[in-house]
Amino acid sequence: MAAWGSGFAAPWALGLYIGIFAILGWLVLWYEREAQGPSSGWAHRWVTRLTGGNDLSWIDARLLTAIAAGAFALGAIANAALGAYACSAPGPSDLTTLFTSGQEFLRGGNPFTIAACGVSGNPVPAGMASVLLDALGSLGGEVGTLLVWGAVSVALVPLVWSLAGTRRAVTTVGVLVSFLYLPVTAVQVDGASLAIVPLAVLLVLYLARRGWTRAAAIGGFLATGRFPALFPILAATGRAGARRAIAFASALAIFAAVTLISITIYGSDFTGPVFFAQFARGDFSLNYWGVVQGEGWATSSSALTIVQASLTIVLVGVTWAWARSALGAIAIVLTGTVLLTQYLSFTALIFLLPVALVGSRARWWLWAIGLVAISNYLLAIQSYASIGGSAILSYALDLALTVLVLGLLIELLGTELARHPRLEGSIGAAGPEEERPAPRAHDSPTRASGLHPTAPEEPTRMGECRVLPSRGTTASRADA
Repeated sequence: MAAWGSGFAAPWALGLYIGIFAILGWLVLWYEREAQGPSSGWAHRWVTRLTGGNDLSWIDARLLTAIAAGAFALGAIANAALGAYACSAPGPSDLTTLFTSGQEFLRGGNPFTIAACGVSGNPVPAGMASVLLDALGSLGGEVGTLLVWGAVSVALVPLVWSLAGTRRAVTTVGVLVSFLYLPVTAVQVDGASLAIVPLAVLLVLYLARRGWTRAAAIGGFLATGRFPALFPILAATGRAGARRAIAFASALAIFAAVTLISITIYGSDFTGPVFFAQFARGDFSLNYWGVVQGEGWATSSSALTIVQASLTIVLVGVTWAWARSALGAIAIVLTGTVLLTQYLSFTALIFLLPVALVGSRARWWLWAIGLVAISNYLLAIQSYASIGGSAILSYALDLALTVLVLGLLIELLGTELARHPRLEGSIGAAGPEEERPAPRAHDSPTRASGLHPTAPEEPTRMGECRVLPSRGTTASRADA
């Protein structure tokens, strides 16, 4: 299955796969919405018929983590059977590249530009944190490399569960069946290696409950694996209270120190693949850049890189100073990064995974984004273009994805705007917290799952948790 674009399946089979997971994702979102509305009884009756119970209390983090691990294992077995990990004419597979990079590091060689499968000069676009994981995994051969990156991607499930508050079951199930998670991590090892970005972000949110300085430092180190992870982490430190400047400096200093050490040792062999080559990539893109570069209206250049970098810095700075929640800051910067990048691959959309924690409205946007992106990548680009078709369909989906990402960004900005104290009492401002009925005896905090999903909890300024207003209050737009 990792051989997407290599003719492993007919378009009808890909369409069936997309349709099944689209329906699964929609059903989870539908249940979450209906379980809070006037037709909640009907939704609960369906759950009773399917599961034998009248709620989702049987779902826990261990079950969902096991499902994620099983999906990754099945994907790895299928890839091996299809020969996706074998050498090919263009060069080594993603798995061989990661394994060889780790081996080169252990031998004292250059892990950022490797030779494998008879092809030299293969760039490895991952920084030091990722290379260290490659090295650890390579001790067990290519299987060890798969296990390490499988562990990284699977770790996202319990992290989402721990941060999702009282809607943890329905939120985590939604993430698990999302196009932004399961096909990305289980089908392509490249997608699993990109999971270090949401892992770093979610881990910072989790550790921030006990202190921002250490959380930011760990996040800064993990961000060396894939540098886009640094942007949301820096923005989130704006909610670290009196220590926000220290937290910001901690993340930036660790990232800079590890990067400078890498530059000192490897020079341009490091900066080329990890930074400059990423700025210049323009193979294809699933956002508006797919149209712009596909028609030759603009190409990657130093000027374009400077503009993108400047806009990203402004986005991080404004969000750091303005956002009222760490999760909101992270979501805004991640979405803005996806909107700005000139090379948006399908696997890179895993960056948006933490946005699912914001609320049910954001999850609807993510469902639509994932559906459009995978349809574009598997059908419009891979299958249709491979038989000499027109690029018009792909261009249309590029623009549709751009509109959806922009809509999500506006939604997130509106949510943060509603949190500002100066807007209290105005239209769209967050209203008073809704009184809730006392939980039933069997709905203990550890089993709060989804019978009556309430608004998720999120880390506040000092890492504590508060429950935000649920849908149905005046803060329905701020469903976070």
